[in-house]
Amino acid sequence: MRNLLRRIQDGTLKTGDRLPNERDLAVEFGVSRPMVREAISHLAGRGVVSPRGGSGSTVTAVAPERAQEALYLYLRDNRLDYRSIHEVRELIETHAAGVAASRATAADIDALRQSMSTLRDSADRLTAAAEADAAFHTVITRVTGNRVIELIFSSLHTSLVDVRRHNLALPSAYKEAVRSHQAILDAITEGDETGARVAMSAHLGAVFRYWQETGEAPTR
Repeated sequence: MRNLLRRIQDGTLKTGDRLPNERDLAVEFGVSRPMVREAISHLAGRGVVSPRGGSGSTVTAVAPERAQEALYLYLRDNRLDYRSIHEVRELIETHAAGVAASRATAADIDALRQSMSTLRDSADRLTAAAEADAAFHTVITRVTGNRVIELIFSSLHTSLVDVRRHNLALPSAYKEAVRSHQAILDAITEGDETGARVAMSAHLGAVFRYWQETGEAPTR
């Protein structure tokens, strides 16, 4: 399977190409046809190839959902602590905030305001506050129009649930979240790219400090 996967990874076999038949692959790799069949089945399970009935299998484009799922499972299985997640967030979201300030449409601003309103009104509704927090950040990354940024951020989403719920349950952290989200929104609304980056960086720094000071580090 590794040899076959390597051909797909290096572009020898491209999306839409039909795989050689099982007999030819077995001869080429010096293995049995059942082993080839098992390898192809494994690749199909990963979404790399698609069986076409009696006409063999073809290389398929990996759907964003597959890549997102793979990254999420990696993060879950390796149980990375929030420090690692935070460093990635700083790189991605600080940049995304600046981009959003230059590209956000009226509809994007409205979506951010809606999330902001829900967050502000959910002091005693932890789940609603956490969902509004997540929605706010999702809009910002979506505005970039960069599918890689969206993919990475969406993969981190589940890993951030525990951190969000923990921090927002703290009155001081909740107040800080409302204040800092508003600062980000104001900068984006005004088209202030530098201000948006600074506000996002400050917000993420505050999130990390609350997590660190209270000794909570669960990310699943």
